[in-house]
Amino acid sequence: MKKIAALLTAFALASSCAPAPAAPNVDFNPTITRDEYGVPHIHGRTDAETAYGLALAHAEDNFATIQITVLLGRGKLGAYLGEEGARSDFLWHLLGIERSVAERYESDISPEFRAIVEAYAAGLNAYAAEHPDEVLPNAGNITGRDVIAGSALTVPLFWGFERTLGMVASEDGHPCTVQEATAPTSDWGSNAFAVAPSRSDDGHTRLIVNSHQPWAGPVAWYEAGVSSDEGWRMHGGLFPGSPFPVLGTNGHLAFAATVNLPDLADIYRLTTDDQHRGQYQIDGEWRRFETRTIWLWVKMGWFTIPVPRTLRFTAHGPAFETADGWVAVRYAGEGELRALEQFYRMGRAQNYEEWREAMAMRAIPSFNFMYADQTGRIGYLYNAIIPRRAEDQDWSGCVPGDRSDLIWAMDDRVDAPEIVDPASGWLASTNGAPWYVTDEGSNITPEQFPEAAPEIERYVTNRGYRAVEILSPLARISDAHLLEAKFDLTSSEQSQTMEMVRIILAADATGDAELAEIQTLLRSWDRRAASDSPAAALAGMAFQPLYNAARANAPQPDPVDTVRAAAAHLRQHFGRLDPPLGEVLRLRRGDVDLALEGAPDVLRALRWHDDEDGRLSADFGDGYMMVIDWAPDGTLTTHVIHQWGASERPESAHYNDQSEMFARREWRTLDIRPLSR
Repeated sequence: MKKIAALLTAFALASSCAPAPAAPNVDFNPTITRDEYGVPHIHGRTDAETAYGLALAHAEDNFATIQITVLLGRGKLGAYLGEEGARSDFLWHLLGIERSVAERYESDISPEFRAIVEAYAAGLNAYAAEHPDEVLPNAGNITGRDVIAGSALTVPLFWGFERTLGMVASEDGHPCTVQEATAPTSDWGSNAFAVAPSRSDDGHTRLIVNSHQPWAGPVAWYEAGVSSDEGWRMHGGLFPGSPFPVLGTNGHLAFAATVNLPDLADIYRLTTDDQHRGQYQIDGEWRRFETRTIWLWVKMGWFTIPVPRTLRFTAHGPAFETADGWVAVRYAGEGELRALEQFYRMGRAQNYEEWREAMAMRAIPSFNFMYADQTGRIGYLYNAIIPRRAEDQDWSGCVPGDRSDLIWAMDDRVDAPEIVDPASGWLASTNGAPWYVTDEGSNITPEQFPEAAPEIERYVTNRGYRAVEILSPLARISDAHLLEAKFDLTSSEQSQTMEMVRIILAADATGDAELAEIQTLLRSWDRRAASDSPAAALAGMAFQPLYNAARANAPQPDPVDTVRAAAAHLRQHFGRLDPPLGEVLRLRRGDVDLALEGAPDVLRALRWHDDEDGRLSADFGDGYMMVIDWAPDGTLTTHVIHQWGASERPESAHYNDQSEMFARREWRTLDIRPLSR
């Protein structure tokens, strides 16, 4: 026992005593200017110098989370966060991130872009050298490879790879059961709107960037602007660990993104038997599984424990033993490292043709992109690297794993849906089917994209229904109309929220005074998640468990049970069934505590967690937003807002200085002028 204790102590010390980082030897001197809200704009002589400066600025505001992305990209998050981080480390090993970066970093990433990510890493190291007490264990001496690795691990999670992994990674799971995506299964919701001069009431072109993300952590939005003497300019949102904004505007053009859920993975049922243990059959021959032993370093109390796991791989991809037998997973984009570089080239494009050239890299496996530019062009692209699958096979559930002809090629992809310059003059993307993004007569159809249509969403979110219900009847769409749509609080009669309400109202309340009171309140509801609504808190709290269960592929709870639980919560903490939503739903940050409006699947989208006092503290959804507006003469006006502020440091004046504006639907105005190369 003493030997084991000593060994564990050594492991703990090895993971907690990192050497102080050395100051990098670079000749960069960027200019960092912060506005009155602390939002940084970085200018450099070169793009690389600018990225170096962004690293310094962002580290000043949130170095801790940036380092989390470094640990994520190194497969070392379990040593810091424990079991939760170890799950990410397992995925890091499973996707072969270390091997991909080692083999492809220099061949796949252009020298130009390597200079940018390496300069960004140097900026982080420069900050670390000045603030050694902030450096986390295992996060020192950051490299450009770390930046690329973090991106390569994160990108597959947006199209739902972790849900596929969740189905196959359990020995008790049944991954071969056919499951169709529904509206709430998207982990991240988002909105994006574009209006062309032909439909606006004043001849303006407008784009709204409104990606819904967690309000804290590695995929929470940070705002910055960058520019260089080499002609680079971009202002918008980025995640910790990104060397530049990935959404926003460069003055000439702008783009937004929403999450989509294309079918980019397939599960193969393998042929195995007891006489050929450790093997699987393919084309009549037996092959051995490739096996790899990995070590997950998991923090447990004071110690960091090494936990061994054995991974198995086949010609299809990683393999798992389940209740349906041995299965293997194949996923599109395996080994792809260039997603960040594509975002960089999209933001550097000066016109639509250059932007489409960047999109042609097809290194970003998913995301709907909404586009607009100073010429008045707008477009919606259902971006997805959908593999070309054999037409004679049913690809739902599991497919036969003993046929090599069903192992599709990574570089053979079908064309994804898109609609550019629609006759309707407006577009909205809200995470649903691409066949429902504008006026009925201008929508594209599945028949126009027959190869892609079976592989993409069929559902429409409440936000999608409401965007069409609000904007389609308008002969001309004003700025006020567009903002009214973006902040809409209503659940459509076609929504799953209203389906829930109908189930609750249909329940038999005979002799059940509590249910009868609930039904009376819900019958009076105007379907709006307004801050003064007396029924919105009950409806939203009843719906969120249904929403969360769908996202987790868990059994759906009974709406009558969820509404009873919501009613009990409200009575316990507020003494009544009908407190105004704004009394219940709050924006809390430091000394700020503000009433909010919204719900999980309205266009003013918000999700929350329960605080100890029974209030619902918003933590996800509407956050960093932009309204980008070109007048007919080319004048650009850009409005932005963040739900909190520029800094994650509680002592900063910019920790929550935008919160009151956010709660009141107010905006900051930016001065962004396009640069020419």
